[in-house]
Amino acid sequence: MKKIFVLFIVFFLTLSCSYAQKGKQAIGFGLSYGTEIESIGLGIKYQYNITNPIRIEPSLNYFFENDNVSMLDVNVNFHYLFAVSGSVKLYPLFGLTLSNWMFDGYDLDLDWDGDHLHFDDGGNHNECRFGVNLGAGAELTLPRNWAMNFEFRYQLVSNFDQGVINIGAAYRF
Repeated sequence: MKKIFVLFIVFFLTLSCSYAQKGKQAIGFGLSYGTEIESIGLGIKYQYNITNPIRIEPSLNYFFENDNVSMLDVNVNFHYLFAVSGSVKLYPLFGLTLSNWMFDGYDLDLDWDGDHLHFDDGGNHNECRFGVNLGAGAELTLPRNWAMNFEFRYQLVSNFDQGVINIGAAYRF
């Protein structure tokens, strides 16, 4: 894991291309699919260009319940923007995630007390863990300060690794 982290740090430090504008900001939303939870998610994001090519993007995503499991993740990702054409940018991403998995299960442990049938709902619990995001994305600049993006990231989280596919839009200001 340390080798991957060092590799990405060296990668970002050695790149010298610059295509975005320092200080540029955007706020947006997205639709995601998590491969492990096998569910659709909705998210919001904020983007800020720290330097011309380096952008930070905090985001919050909620994945809807599937098989009595839902998930909330909070991410802080860094993008390094490469202009492919006037309106298309590609970027690798590296970041941190806080992943909270919510299990709403019912153990069908039936118990008859003479008058009523009871079941045990002891399966309700949360698992919250920190992890690392690695991935890549593409951004298409649209008229009137809008942009669309397509992104894939892999979340390395102990016992909860998953791929996340995201399509989103952002308004730049």
